Amino acid sequence: MSLLKTRDAADLLGVSQTTIKRWASTFPDFFQKDRAGHYIFSEQEIGLLIHIKDRIDHGETLDHIALASSSQTPETSAEKPEALVSAVPMEDMLSRIELVERSLDHKADEVVSMQLLQHREELEELRHMIEQLAASMETMYVPGNRSISAQDEIHPLAAAKLQAPPKKRGLLRSFFSLL
Repeated sequence: MSLLKTRDAADLLGVSQTTIKRWASTFPDFFQKDRAGHYIFSEQEIGLLIHIKDRIDHGETLDHIALASSSQTPETSAEKPEALVSAVPMEDMLSRIELVERSLDHKADEVVSMQLLQHREELEELRHMIEQLAASMETMYVPGNRSISAQDEIHPLAAAKLQAPPKKRGLLRSFFSLL
């Protein structure tokens, strides 16, 4: 096999040219560019690309793939599969993922519980304010009768509304009402 361009290597491996370029740029010590800045792949480099594709097909990420030194080929490194396998066994990884999922579910439940408590407090505050407003409305209809006892504290927003002076009429309404 002679030297292959990026397009030929992509066709050979069944991936896009961009993927080949990304793989080659991730391992610059193993894949060199020509004078024009293009990748040209030898038979050994094609073997490395096949190895990368195989590792990715088995679920590894690019940053976890270890390529053999330039003196070794993927075939010689295949004799030592423990060197290519991640240090963490698959079962341990799955148990860690399950632990993260459980803690994420627990955290989500805590967030929802806190939001429910906050909403409940807000609703209770609004209910109390409505009761105070209803009581103050009763005092407006019956002069001298104060239904809110001294023990009840008026909600600050209700107190502000009660103490605010009545709205003044617009200038034009007051002018025309005088005529």
